[in-house]
Amino acid sequence: ERGLTLIELLLSLAILAVLTAFLVGGLSMGRRAFAADHASSVENESTAAIQTVADLIGSALPIRLDRSAQRGGIAFEGRDEVLSFVGLSEGRALPGGPYRILLRRSGHDVVVHFALLNEMRLQEGLTQASTRAEVLSGVREIRLRYFGVMDAHAEPAWHAEWRHAERLPSLVSVRIEFEDERRNQPATIIALRQG
Repeated sequence: ERGLTLIELLLSLAILAVLTAFLVGGLSMGRRAFAADHASSVENESTAAIQTVADLIGSALPIRLDRSAQRGGIAFEGRDEVLSFVGLSEGRALPGGPYRILLRRSGHDVVVHFALLNEMRLQEGLTQASTRAEVLSGVREIRLRYFGVMDAHAEPAWHAEWRHAERLPSLVSVRIEFEDERRNQPATIIALRQG
């Protein structure tokens, strides 16, 4: 008489099963929401970093390496995974002014080196002190392409390299492939000012 009847026991087990199902469903929904929030956060970080790289490349200046030469290339050397140019700092993290900038992939990171450009040493390139900043991590590959006319007698076209040219490329395409393929985005196209 003090124990539970079989019907009461079955009813208690059914209520317990329903409560457990709600708990498991809630935890699963919370885990999916956390994963979606984390993926969105990583995507926003990647987009912001790629935009920073695009703004940096967009600051490229058509400065000649050798001012004494009649015809000389500008300080813009672009290859598949490395880009070196002279650009302007906006004066936020670095003091304002012209910098020699080197963008490259190092292992699984995209890094940028900044060195203040000294007018007296323009031909020699970088000054002694340089700053290194890691822009993106988890990178599998970076592909840089350059569009424009390398000399006056050619038609505009996409090039894998832009070296010893008399002018800046009109466009630079930056395609970054991440180890986590969910972070991959279409190539970013940057228009450069010619002067």
